[in-house]
This record gives sequence, C-alpha cells and structure tokens, in this order.
Amino acid sequence: MAWVETRPGYWQRPIGENEGMIKLIGDGGRKFEKDVWSISVKASFVAHIESKPLSQALCDGWKILRFYHPSIVTTASENTLDYRTPNASELEQWVNDSFILVDDEISPDDIIAKLKPHRFATLYYLKEHGSILLNLSHWRTDGIGAFHLLNAYVQAVLKSLRKESLELPWGEEVDRLVPSVEEALNLPRAPSPGIECVAKKYLDTLASSKGALETPYESGAGIVPKVTRGACLRFSHDKTTELETECHRLGIHLEAAVHAAVTAAAYSIADSSSRHKHHCSTMRHSIRPHLPTPYDGEAGAAGLYTAGYIVKVPASQSWLENAKQYEAEYSRGATTDLLFSRRQYALTMKDVLKNMPPPDTPPSGLDISCIPNAQILVKPVHANAAGTITLHDIGIGVGLLSRHLYVFTWIFNGRLEFQLVYNEAFYNKIFVESTLALVEKHLVSNLLSSYHEHR
Repeated sequence: MAWVETRPGYWQRPIGENEGMIKLIGDGGRKFEKDVWSISVKASFVAHIESKPLSQALCDGWKILRFYHPSIVTTASENTLDYRTPNASELEQWVNDSFILVDDEISPDDIIAKLKPHRFATLYYLKEHGSILLNLSHWRTDGIGAFHLLNAYVQAVLKSLRKESLELPWGEEVDRLVPSVEEALNLPRAPSPGIECVAKKYLDTLASSKGALETPYESGAGIVPKVTRGACLRFSHDKTTELETECHRLGIHLEAAVHAAVTAAAYSIADSSSRHKHHCSTMRHSIRPHLPTPYDGEAGAAGLYTAGYIVKVPASQSWLENAKQYEAEYSRGATTDLLFSRRQYALTMKDVLKNMPPPDTPPSGLDISCIPNAQILVKPVHANAAGTITLHDIGIGVGLLSRHLYVFTWIFNGRLEFQLVYNEAFYNKIFVESTLALVEKHLVSNLLSSYHEHR
C-alpha cells in the first residue's frame, strides 16, 4: 500500500514486514537505552567554503537532505510509518533535535558509544575532529543506503551554498517517501505454497548456528552489555590493487577472499577444543538492483532493501575452498527465491523472535558484512562553484548488545578498509585488534602463497 494523506500534511503507510522485524530487534535494546543494529556512518573531511560558516552550511545541508530524502524523518509504530510535512517552526525544532554540533575533542567512536534511541536519524558534526557522523535505526535503511545518504548529505551541503537553496517547496517532498521492500517488489500478501516453501528454506539456514564455532568472550555472573566500540584497519592503495589482482587470477572477488579470511580468523581465535566445529556467517545480498526505478538508486537510500541467510563451512575446508564457496554465493546474488520470500520470511521470523525463549548459552561468533562498491556510492570529492568538500575516510558499523563480533569491510579511494565492532562488556580492545590483525594475516598470506604456488 502506498503512502496516503490521512489529513492535510500527515502521511502514513503500513510498516513493512521486514521493517517491523528489524524494528523489533532494535527495540530489544531499549532496557539498556540502546537501539540494536542502529547504523552509524562517518566521514572525515576537509571543506573549502567561503560564503557562510561551515557549521551553518552543514546545518542547512541537513534540511536539504530531509527535503530530498524525507524518510529519514518518518516515525514508526507497531503497525504504521508516519510522516508530517513541517512548517517553519517545526523544521527548526527538528534541526535542533537532530543536528548536533560537538565542540569538544571527542571522537566519532566516543559518540557511537553514547548513542541512545532517537525518533529520527541524527547527524553529528565533530568540529575539532573534522568529521561527521550519521546515525539511523536499521529499520530505516541498510549499509548501502547509509552510504548513499552520506553522499547525498555532502551534496546537500554544497547545494546549501546557493542563496535560493533553502527556498524549498515543502509538501512536494512526500513524493519521495520510500515504499517498503514488499511493496516495491509487489509481493503478494497471501503467500502461495511455493513462497512458503522458499521462505522456510532460508529460515532453515538459521539452524546451522546450533553447534557452530563460537568466539571466546568474557563471561561470569552479573555481566551485562555495555557500549559498542570498534577497531579499524586500512590497506594501502597498492596493497589493495595487489590483492585484487591475485583474486582475479584465482577467479574470485575480493569480498569472497575477505570472507574466507574472516572465517580463518574465527578458527584462530576459537578455543582449541572447539576448532572441529563448522563456522557460520551471514551471506548478505542487496535487493536494490531488483527494485523499480527510482528506488534502485540513490532515491531509495532511506529504505531497507537487503536480505540475508546463514552459510556454513566445515572445519576441514581450506581457505581457498571457503573462498570459492563464498564466491559462488556472492555471485548468485539475490535470487528469485530470495526476493519472493521476503514478506513471509519476515512474518515468520518476527513471530519466532517474539516467542523465542532465552538461550541456555548466549550465542557468539565472528561475522562479516561487505560493501565492496562504497567508492561508487560515496564520491571522495564534491565540488561546485561555491566550494569543495573532500572526504578522506569513511566508515560504517552497527550498535551491538550481543556477544557477536562483526567485521565491516569496504573499498574507498582505492583502499580496502575494515571496521570490527564489538560490545566492550564481552571483549577488550587488545583482543579485537589482534583479531583484526589475524584477518589481515589470513587474507594476505593465503593470497600471496597462492600466487607463489602458481608461478
């Protein structure tokens, strides 16, 4: 069902099944004042702007981003998403609530650690750190969408330098409110036997987590989740090119090689008594290429258009065997079965989550999320006649309360980058940094050893 105007200036649509499922997970952190899996994207930058103070340009750009991507301001209830076209005072109040200027020398990671649930997407400008941080609930978007929004925001900042830029025809922005993935794909509301079958196929992959390889976390009576932290690793442009060349020679993509390196690192950090177990990780696919125009591009930035399922590999497989298995999965992409299962999968999964008893042993594991085309989604240099903004680094992660470790990886400015996020109640920084170093070691050593073996 499309967005409908329920009264002048008020718009509403049913919440999508996938949005509702992810919101249920996010709301599970409320008792700790956290939004589970909320997405944070950050960028360090240098701006050359003369027509107005940089902080004002950034604030004005935030207003313009809302106009072009109004779904960053929708609010969610259990059954609906709602949007209200703002008047002048409401727009300023929204800016005051959601655009936050940070004057002291605090890092983006420290901001992320302090994040609490918020009704809207929020934008932090860390003046002393020369960076911006965008935080959104995961039901609003996914990793690709978050990078799209980062790019759109920087463009909006430059757009704000034109005198007429803030003369926006509010009311017209509702045409850009995004649909749910179920509506965008035109999925039937009543599932056919075939749809129920394929949904069950993907739901059944969750059973692979039972008896899978764990990660060694801090345990003991009274331990409760704390804050999300992250460790970063960046390869040089030359090293990234070298790794991509070796992947090409092996007939795999870099994301498959990294995925296999993460799996190898999981075995390296696991207790020796459990290294015979299979390893589970999430295979994630973007649905965006399968959406109708314009939602297959930046216009769909503020929408949740992703899917995933669990893949497992046995302990007996080599790094190269794992890489080739992951390559086959990545190359397959979002199949027709995966697309058609989305509504029924989410409905069933939401019911499972509501009724699932707490596990006897809290689950853990080392997982991965790849966004290999980040350098296409986010331009390093933005310029117009009024100014230039150059992005030096970008990053992405999610808020965690569980004992899982997540490796996010992307390529930006020709450099392979990693961010490993964790909850500091269960892991310490030294352990996490050593885990990331193991990912690097397994990636480089396996690719280069393969090269020397075939010379």
